[in-house]
Amino acid sequence: MAFLLPDRIIFRMKQYLAWMVMILLAAAALRLIALPATPPGLTHDEADHALSAWGVVNGVRPIYFTVGYGREPLYDYLTAGLMRFLGPTYLAGRLTSVYTSLILIAGMAAWTRAAFGRRVALFAAAGLAVGFWPLMTARQGLRSLTQPTLFVLALWRYWSVVRGYWRNDDGSRQLSVTRFILPALCLGLSFYTYIPARIMWMLFPLWLVYGWLKQRELARRMMWGTMGMLAGAAAIGAPLFLYLVQNPTAETRIGQLSGPLKQALQGDWTPLLNNIVGTLRLFSFTGDTAWRYNIAGKPWLDPVITVLFMGGLVITLGMIFLPRTALFWLFPARHLAPSAAFVAFVWLVLGLIPSLITGPELSTTQAIAIQPVLYLFPALGLAWVVQHLIPAQGQLSRLWPHFTSLVLFLVLGGLAFFTIRDYFGTWANHPEVRVQYETNLVETIAYVNQLDEADVSISTTTPGPFHSPAVAQAMLTNHQATLGWFNGQRSLLISPVTETWVTFSGFAPLSPILGDYFAAAPIATLPLRPNDLDRPVTIYQVDGLQVIQQWADQLLPAEGVLGNVVQLRGYALHPAQPQPGENVQIVTWWEILAPTDELIFFTHVVGEDGPPLAQDDRLDVPAPAWVAGDMFLQLHELRWPESVAAADYSLVVGAYYLHPPSSRLPVTINGLVAGDTIPLTTVFAPDSP
Repeated sequence: MAFLLPDRIIFRMKQYLAWMVMILLAAAALRLIALPATPPGLTHDEADHALSAWGVVNGVRPIYFTVGYGREPLYDYLTAGLMRFLGPTYLAGRLTSVYTSLILIAGMAAWTRAAFGRRVALFAAAGLAVGFWPLMTARQGLRSLTQPTLFVLALWRYWSVVRGYWRNDDGSRQLSVTRFILPALCLGLSFYTYIPARIMWMLFPLWLVYGWLKQRELARRMMWGTMGMLAGAAAIGAPLFLYLVQNPTAETRIGQLSGPLKQALQGDWTPLLNNIVGTLRLFSFTGDTAWRYNIAGKPWLDPVITVLFMGGLVITLGMIFLPRTALFWLFPARHLAPSAAFVAFVWLVLGLIPSLITGPELSTTQAIAIQPVLYLFPALGLAWVVQHLIPAQGQLSRLWPHFTSLVLFLVLGGLAFFTIRDYFGTWANHPEVRVQYETNLVETIAYVNQLDEADVSISTTTPGPFHSPAVAQAMLTNHQATLGWFNGQRSLLISPVTETWVTFSGFAPLSPILGDYFAAAPIATLPLRPNDLDRPVTIYQVDGLQVIQQWADQLLPAEGVLGNVVQLRGYALHPAQPQPGENVQIVTWWEILAPTDELIFFTHVVGEDGPPLAQDDRLDVPAPAWVAGDMFLQLHELRWPESVAAADYSLVVGAYYLHPPSSRLPVTINGLVAGDTIPLTTVFAPDSP
């Protein structure tokens, strides 16, 4: 059919395709360059995704992942597809995000071209290709970006049906209902991506309502197909929703994020209103304060883009409420322009709802649904500016194709320059970012990867199974290494072998109290940057058997087994005879018998009757990561009561499971069941002065 088109149209089509290729190549280059090293490490969220994806490769097939606060599964299944070729590498997750973002750009350009024309599509695609926020999300191994990508694809294919019905106003040819299958599939799969998908589907029935008021015949033709599409999407998402209904504790994030909304329903509107104001400021005045996903405080839009955004928003509202104004000149399908403008505006509003409820914190992920359309409004404003700079008639009109290319070049080049400066320069090298991406732990694992067979105990402030251990497992290539986890500020973990390694980070150094039980000198200090916050990382190589013998010599003997998973070997009390109002440190020595679910150890000061007079509940060697045979010291600190009657008081220890709460482990002493506490010693407290 190309030979039937005028040469001018063919030229513009070729020019459009050439620019789209250039935009996608620029986007790919920005997303792939230095991907293994930037971001400068790995967050526990990325690591959890990588481990879940590798589980899928090895036969785990959940419909919902309960890791952390719970998450939808599609991203991990996509990453698993790459891991089948790349192996268990965290880069598979980042590459999944890269490819997803490129599909997002192409899909958004396709819908924008159909709705607003080639020029607006190119400007919007350029913004998505080189903008800071799109680049940030495209280089993270997180699931959030899959939601807007599938939504854009659903909208694009849905809009092709809308245009098909609009072009057949006389009803001479009915379009096949099968054309709704692809948008239904994309919309249904989006429920398996990220929470905003549970809101964004509402755009389609809202558009039907608008169409019924403005273009009734078109809306009438689209109604049954749209309802069928939504029903199909709901059927695709039904297994996930059924699982969540049957397992209400699997998804804890919803309950946490809906707090301001619940407060408003109870009459306290202040938190919700504050969140709404804070979210609206994200566009131009302030930004997400979390360095993990943003330059803290950086708004979504720069000043110049903000001006264009506001202009595009005015154009959009004008088309919605004043459809017969001169704004029509922008668009090839003028009769559909008001509907397209309505879709864009409702998209923006619906996508903002999660952040309007939760506030600006972590908005770069909570508001991910608006990312594509955010760059549509500046594109509309820029198209209006470009249109008015070159007259439509006369000699200067011949410069139009070249002038459009010049503007695109300036947009791409200018935005890319500032994005490269901000992302690769400012953000990637900020000390807080290096903390968030656990750069020190990544360096530690790189050191471990160079060892032969090794038992390594790593001190970190986040020793829980879904935090630092997940990051380490995602980075570990030395499969002969065994890793143990503890927080050195309150504990010390040792493997009972002649050669074991122990590492401490700057944030989790060994407690001075526990230092008396660890007489060793470091063999290495990792070469971190001078401005790194979590430094130094010191590495020790010790004889674990000698360290444990030292504990046996220094600690008082004690015995008792908690739930057949851990055995008490000894303890120390500092000071030995606490005085009223004095701070007391209790060191307990434990031998691990088997890993178990999450536990909390408690140390109580108890009298003959009543609740504990003083207590400290904690465990800094997470039980799910325990290795049978390892031994650890746990430090508990409490304040001896200032005003108590003169009497003997017992110091007891025990443990309970976090889930279900207050489920204490039974105690056995010398093979006999002995309640749920182990007595350490009796302390006499004199009358308080």
